[in-house]
Amino acid sequence: MTPPPPASSAPPRIAIVTVLYNSAEVLPDFLASLDRQTARDWLLIAVDNASSDTCVAMVQGWAGPADIIRNTANVGFAVATNQGIERARTLGYDSVLLLNNDTAFDGDFMGGLAEQATQVPAPILAPVVLYHATPDRAWFAGGGFTWARGAYMAHASEKIPSGDAPWWPADFAPGCALLVPMAVFDRIGLLDERFFVYWEDADFCMRCRKAGVAIAVLRTPTILHKVSVLTEGVNSPFSIRMYQQNQIRFLYKHLGRAATLAQTPLLVVKALQRFVRRCEPWSATRLRLRTIAAALAEREG
Repeated sequence: MTPPPPASSAPPRIAIVTVLYNSAEVLPDFLASLDRQTARDWLLIAVDNASSDTCVAMVQGWAGPADIIRNTANVGFAVATNQGIERARTLGYDSVLLLNNDTAFDGDFMGGLAEQATQVPAPILAPVVLYHATPDRAWFAGGGFTWARGAYMAHASEKIPSGDAPWWPADFAPGCALLVPMAVFDRIGLLDERFFVYWEDADFCMRCRKAGVAIAVLRTPTILHKVSVLTEGVNSPFSIRMYQQNQIRFLYKHLGRAATLAQTPLLVVKALQRFVRRCEPWSATRLRLRTIAAALAEREG
């Protein structure tokens, strides 16, 4: 990887891009967190994917700075996020904070990110993400791409490094809280819209890695994440289908056909292990296996 450019001396103007999809359950904590911010030079761009609940009305009634984009259908996370990024570009913002609305954070979060952007010699910044229900435990504290868990995949570490280093490098960071300069999108492109949801962040980070764009994980500020609340959990039929389909898409895109087909037995074994270890019922495992088979058949067709 090429050396990262020096940090900018001026704090970036940040547009927060968040995707709404029946998000009313989590929005109160999210909007309250934004209300607490001591730094005010930011804009919330909320992109709604045809929600049927009151989440759009909640943002419309919110007193903070907001710009709302409304889609007439659920176009997916990647498409909606790209719409928000393009709006931020049109409005002249320097950086985009991709931010899930099932998160909560302290009043110094936005100011802390902007300050770190002037000090950390990496273009992309990712805060340590803590579990909302157990805030003494990290959900993400670093990450990379690995074969260690079977098939090649992005892996998020839950271990915060010891010591007092303010940041450390990573090859992967989840899209739930990711500060990206507009110049990076100009260089490597937006999110790949073929990933409806899941794996779009892995794909983006892999493209950054190939282009030599560095990612830094910040010790502070941190953020709390209500993991998988809005997708009904990792074992929901929707989550299973999207995860497994896009895993195959990711592997084909970055490793090619031969390497993907070679990993098919590993994908099958890993799916079966979820049932054997009682991580999910047989109906969920069967759906995983069927989705993997269908995704491979689609690629081979």
